[in-house]
Amino acid sequence: MAEPGRDRLDLKSKVPEAVVRASTLTEQVYLKLREGLLLGVWKPGEKLTARALSRTLGVSLTPAREAITRLATEGAISVSETRMYSIPELDRAQYEEITRIRLQLEPMAAAMAARNASDALVERLDDINEGLKARILAEDFDEGLRLDSEFHLSVYDAAGSAVLRRLIDTLWLQIGPTRTRLLPEYRRKLIGYENHRNVIEALQHRDETAAQRAMHRDLTEGANAIISVLV
Repeated sequence: MAEPGRDRLDLKSKVPEAVVRASTLTEQVYLKLREGLLLGVWKPGEKLTARALSRTLGVSLTPAREAITRLATEGAISVSETRMYSIPELDRAQYEEITRIRLQLEPMAAAMAARNASDALVERLDDINEGLKARILAEDFDEGLRLDSEFHLSVYDAAGSAVLRRLIDTLWLQIGPTRTRLLPEYRRKLIGYENHRNVIEALQHRDETAAQRAMHRDLTEGANAIISVLV
């Protein structure tokens, strides 16, 4: 049986430039595992072992173990008293706290992206968003979530601030898996898709205020839908 998210974690598949540039195999595995956490490849509470990760990525145990340990040190992976690793499970209070911080940072990044937006970025975001709609209509919610994440992180990249992106990534590493709790009923309404269209329109017109407002609304509505199912 294939490991969860295998097609999205294969080191030979489409990978970010940072993974390609990584100087060591351990660094490549770390960046790919980190990407999987950002995109919600794993679900909250899912066990993570070096052996399974090494099989998924086709590497030896050592780089897989070192990558997991590094992310655990960064707080992105939970460690039990018996040294078992798992994907963090956030409760309602934790998710609400992270959401409050996200609502300060991510709309700011969207406004900065509007200032820097190129026609190529607008076209790329539109392609991602239409792909998101197609996957939701096809009931492929896992791929839909990946595209939703890709949309947001592409906007934040366009802000052009490495410091802001690192702060956002720190939060996304914690909430990425919990975003899988978003119910199909919410996704089928295409609320995120419509909110993304508003973000794209704001970027197209280089309207920083509208971009900030549209991103704030998208985050708020999505977070409220997730919080409603958390305890």
